[in-house]
Amino acid sequence: MKRGIITNNGHGIHISDGEVWMTAWEIADLFYTTVGSINSRLKAILKANVLKGYEVCQYIKLENGNSADVYNLNMIIALSYQIDTGHSAEFRKWLISKVASKQKGISLFIPISAANIHNC
Repeated sequence: MKRGIITNNGHGIHISDGEVWMTAWEIADLFYTTVGSINSRLKAILKANVLKGYEVCQYIKLENGNSADVYNLNMIIALSYQIDTGHSAEFRKWLISKVASKQKGISLFIPISAANIHNC
């Protein structure tokens, strides 16, 4: 699986090729916050059944040989609304501009479920 990673290089938001799956460390770097802050928000989102763990989280072997939980774009979007930093606000603005620019014929699906969740 080729992992796409979202980055903010100071000149805007960029997504590398591949389906977006990011580690907590990579998400913390994107939003300019701590891994502890990301992990606590991840747990809160999953506990509140906002997203299903088995849909938004995978345990994979990384390119460096280590294994880690990675989270998809749905979780990253949810986290962006839980984290209050300038970088998370910039990500939200970027996201809204992308959705608004393709408003014609676009369907935005945000899954919300009250079913049991399965954490990573």
